[in-house]
Amino acid sequence: MDTIKIREEINQYLQHADERMLKLIHGLIKADQTSLPVGYKPDDTAITKEELIARAERSERDIREGRVKTSEKIREEMKNW
Repeated sequence: MDTIKIREEINQYLQHADERMLKLIHGLIKADQTSLPVGYKPDDTAITKEELIARAERSERDIREGRVKTSEKIREEMKNW
């Protein structure tokens, strides 16, 4: 079944659906539009897929532009923590 046919059938169904079914469908639509967490930060705040991708892109840009530290440099800094 193609997309146009599916849309037509759903539209016809919605015209006659009861309140319970409309609420269920509405919930599905809202859930699909919400970015679900793919992980959590140390403070337990959620990280969405979009945030994770943006973070990876920033990291790649930092590497390309030379804003990095070697593991040796990090170990030296850790001695002063």
